[in-house]
Amino acid sequence: MPVSFSTYFTFHATVPNCQGGLNDVVRNTVEYPFALDAVLIRQTLCSSPPQTASFHFPTDVSPQAKFFVALGVICMLYAVLALVGYVLLHDMYIGRRLIPSADFVLHAALAFLWLVAAAAWAAGMSTLADGSDPEPALSRLCDQLIGVQCSVNGDDHRGSFGKLNASLCFGFLNMFVWAANLWFIFKETMWYRARPENATTAAPAPSANA
Repeated sequence: MPVSFSTYFTFHATVPNCQGGLNDVVRNTVEYPFALDAVLIRQTLCSSPPQTASFHFPTDVSPQAKFFVALGVICMLYAVLALVGYVLLHDMYIGRRLIPSADFVLHAALAFLWLVAAAAWAAGMSTLADGSDPEPALSRLCDQLIGVQCSVNGDDHRGSFGKLNASLCFGFLNMFVWAANLWFIFKETMWYRARPENATTAAPAPSANA
């Protein structure tokens, strides 16, 4: 899940005339809910002469992340309740035709929502990866700062999003699992059970001369 994911990226903001207390490595943490625009990094880059700068990254994919996580929590709770119902209230589940039909509709809705959530999160991850790369934004970040030079050096960290990619794969896998489960639930619904009954009713009566 994206909730447990965390990474960071760094860049250098150097004060060329700094005489002491140089602190030119700027670090920004990327974590849930991935609202980078809500974080203002204020750092003292040099103590002699004193130089303080603020950095802001206008990237916000928190709506996609929160939707993805909320859907996961809802599905987990629903799966637990459904398992308890299947085990403890199986006779009621089979005896009342409306319950399997409602279960089928809910499964279909959740499978569709997983498709929407995974697609939205895929777009959000792409935006997050681009927004977490400081190099394209260096001119915007540092042109307004007097006496500060920004750069991305070889020792800077660009961030690692491998685990976040895994959450996206699990999102599409959840969509497949909930969609595949529809067939088994459909066999318990009144729509499926009515088919053989209708076929029996519509069958012609045997001829007396046969």
